[in-house]
Amino acid sequence: MRSTDLDRSEIMMYMGTPKLDDKLSQMLDSCTDQLCKASQPRTVYRVLDVEHTPNGVLVGGIPLEGKDIALHLEGCEKAVLMAATLSSSVDTLIRRAQHGDMTKALMYDAAAGAAIEFVCGELEKEIKHANPYPFYTARFSPGYGDLPITHQKEILNVLDAARKIGLTVTNAHTLLPLKSVTAIIGLSNSPVNDARRFGCAKSCSDCPYNKTCKMRKP
Repeated sequence: MRSTDLDRSEIMMYMGTPKLDDKLSQMLDSCTDQLCKASQPRTVYRVLDVEHTPNGVLVGGIPLEGKDIALHLEGCEKAVLMAATLSSSVDTLIRRAQHGDMTKALMYDAAAGAAIEFVCGELEKEIKHANPYPFYTARFSPGYGDLPITHQKEILNVLDAARKIGLTVTNAHTLLPLKSVTAIIGLSNSPVNDARRFGCAKSCSDCPYNKTCKMRKP
């Protein structure tokens, strides 16, 4: 992964600023380069059967709680459980900067956000190439909507992620390394839903993330 692979506007969004002066812009370029060099992306996924029941949806026999994930996977015959990480070297880079230069730490963190999105995007391409279906849902992660974040552990166990890519989860349900993602993607022969958009097409005030979402509208 190279710095040119990352979406600079996405990095700026994560930083919460529309523009930078020349000095800060050069610093961001340098931080993005260093972040990409430090990163050691690793991914893993499995394709599993989806079962819809009156009590909710099961993926590979695992009951997933919540109405949102059931809606998201409605009509899907298969689902992908996936995990991706930038590895602990990125956490170390950010942590060291936090002790000496918070501006750099912010830039590293924002670049890492864009980097893990890029890695997930590349994994999605791989998944779709290996599993040709006419329709795929967007990624849906534990913590979205009413899908409990406690499902992180189950997903990692099914993927054997600790052994395969060094990705674990704490008792507080935090992924380690921090710059990591778990997600579920539905595969279907018919059009699919995107239940991540929890009413935001109507109003950001209806979304459970309206206090923290970096993309919320004023």
